[in-house]
Amino acid sequence: MTRPHPEPQILVYADGSCLGNPGPGGWGVVIVGPEGKREYSGSDPRTTNNRMEMTAAIEGLRQLPAGARVLLRSDSQYLVKSINFGWKRNANVDLWSDLDEEIARRRVRFEWVRGHAGDRLNERADSLALEAAKHAADARGGPKRPPPMQLPSPVQIAPPAQIRQIAPPVEIVRPAPSTRDDQATLDALRPLLKEGERIRRCAGCGGNFVAPQRYTAAYCALAACQLERRTHPASLA
Repeated sequence: MTRPHPEPQILVYADGSCLGNPGPGGWGVVIVGPEGKREYSGSDPRTTNNRMEMTAAIEGLRQLPAGARVLLRSDSQYLVKSINFGWKRNANVDLWSDLDEEIARRRVRFEWVRGHAGDRLNERADSLALEAAKHAADARGGPKRPPPMQLPSPVQIAPPAQIRQIAPPVEIVRPAPSTRDDQATLDALRPLLKEGERIRRCAGCGGNFVAPQRYTAAYCALAACQLERRTHPASLA
């Protein structure tokens, strides 16, 4: 009695890549079976490396018929140890559900391989995933980087010789002596003076003004006269 030949085992290499985490990503699959070698790949504009590793496994299994014997190799410990050792699945719940459905339709064994260690098929799957990730990055214009910080230009201080004088120099305008202070006016004013007041003549404008006895300065309260008084110390008396 001859035993039936076992169903041939299909070899699947699945790998994921991500330019940034998160960022544009890609996945690649190499399948070796009775009909030869097949390759598949795809991308996602914004994803993570773990999601691309899982997506590669899901898409690889979807290319195989139900009931197939499969050896799936991956360099993702996150993927392989979660399956083989029952690691907790706190993230990517949607993909874990899809992967469990694909595994249930087939007889699948997961095996971890070291990445970039000379396994030709694993490196091919990695190359497919990286090319797909670059394509996703090009499609979205590449990873977005913040513009360089624009520092304010240093304040240029002109040397003293180049500083322009904005305000014109103050010009003292002397008011013309009052023509109304005639003798009749002075005579009429004197009886109205309060105790301690007297009439003085301004040394600046020449006009008459009422000042207290203790006011010893010879200038009236006009702005021009006060300016002259305060800028010429000799005239304070």
